[in-house]
Amino acid sequence: MIKIDYLGLYSEFIPLIANWHQDEWCNISPELTTLKRIDLYSSYENNATIPCCLIALNDGKAAGSASLVKSDMDTHKHLTPWLASVYVHNDYRCQGIASQLIERCLRNARECGAKTLYLFTPDQSEFYMKRGWKKLEQTQYHGEMVDIMSYNLNSF
Repeated sequence: MIKIDYLGLYSEFIPLIANWHQDEWCNISPELTTLKRIDLYSSYENNATIPCCLIALNDGKAAGSASLVKSDMDTHKHLTPWLASVYVHNDYRCQGIASQLIERCLRNARECGAKTLYLFTPDQSEFYMKRGWKKLEQTQYHGEMVDIMSYNLNSF
């Protein structure tokens, strides 16, 4: 059974999640290091606020994570808030965990009063479009082509 909760309530997993994120996105977030990510995730509140980080647990083991942040692209600061760092470990993929994390982030963003949630992805647009996200634009970001997408929280 998968449990979705706030990462800070399971702080022993913060270094692991930070390592996963660093390995996955160091090229697209060159300003972040594993230590900076640990500090960042340690500073997040453990409730439906922005920013927050959620963890997916499978029988007490970290399976994935997702975050809500105010801004995720320094070139698009006018868009806020953002779904960020959706990651599921290889051992747990194709089990619906990412969808559960995303749904919880959508709920949290709506609780915070957001009307629209944004994300960017270099390679998962189809995954998000199947879940109701719309492409806004394609752009170059830190040397990689990415799609910027939005989700209307009024339809959630």
